Amino acid sequence: MRIEPWQTPIMVMTGIIVLDFLIRTALRRWGDTVGGKRLRTAALGALTALVLAVGVAALGPDLADQLASVAAAVAGIVALWLTYRSYQALSVDGASRPAPDKQPEPATPAKPEH
Repeated sequence: MRIEPWQTPIMVMTGIIVLDFLIRTALRRWGDTVGGKRLRTAALGALTALVLAVGVAALGPDLADQLASVAAAVAGIVALWLTYRSYQALSVDGASRPAPDKQPEPATPAKPEH
């Protein structure tokens, strides 16, 4: 059996649908347990490593290095923007809060004069 180029996306989508079905079924049975959460975390870590490895292999080390530099610059800009927004939120919250009023001391009752 020979796979034609137009069949590749169909087979990939079929594989994704089958994997999604199997994973959803497994998560329904024991997804909320501690072991299930650890397995899910490990699977996500493995998937991340696989995507990075395939990406570096497909792009080549030089282009992957350039893309990593661009991604680091973008992440730095986003971090700077988030820091600025956090600073704004703190300064707005601090300025909008009124200073706590000093509670008046209770009046001492006057001593009756005899």
